[in-house]
Amino acid sequence: MTQIEQNIRDLAAIEGWTINEKTVARIAKAKERFFGESEWHRCPCYPPDDTIHGCGTKACSDDIMNEGICHCNLYMR
Repeated sequence: MTQIEQNIRDLAAIEGWTINEKTVARIAKAKERFFGESEWHRCPCYPPDDTIHGCGTKACSDDIMNEGICHCNLYMR
């Protein structure tokens, strides 16, 4: 498991969310490729200059609470 995947799992545990096991490795790999470990929270589904969306942001947390799943299909309520 990569550090980014561990960060994703840690955030889910803190927030009480479930992880979509079908997408977690693929999204962690995309985050590593696009942003690197230091910016693991950024979202690969949005343009690189987007600062509103990402793991742990209000926008993505709101999606999870309102829709039951985040835009990336990574975290679920």
